[in-house]
Amino acid sequence: MNCSGEQTIYFIETYRDRSLSWDPNNSQYKNKNKRRDGLTEIAISFGMEKFDVEKKIKNLQSRFAREKKKEKESRKTGSGAGEAYTSKWFGYDSMLFLANS
Repeated sequence: MNCSGEQTIYFIETYRDRSLSWDPNNSQYKNKNKRRDGLTEIAISFGMEKFDVEKKIKNLQSRFAREKKKEKESRKTGSGAGEAYTSKWFGYDSMLFLANS
């Protein structure tokens, strides 16, 4: 699914709203069928295959993890506050819900 930035943000928000798919603190998280159903709902709403939804989520999570790692490493090595890395990736703020999961 090649999306514009705006469509990707909407995709991320849709995923975020289904916390049972990503939040281990959600009481339904351990229910694989419910998680699968949540991904299927996303697939239907975006006209995608479930496999493609899973792939897109994995790609977004990987990109977010790389950005968080850059941010963390810049804080360790930076000698001044002005040197800290700040992500410019358009999806970063939308993905912050994953920071604590």
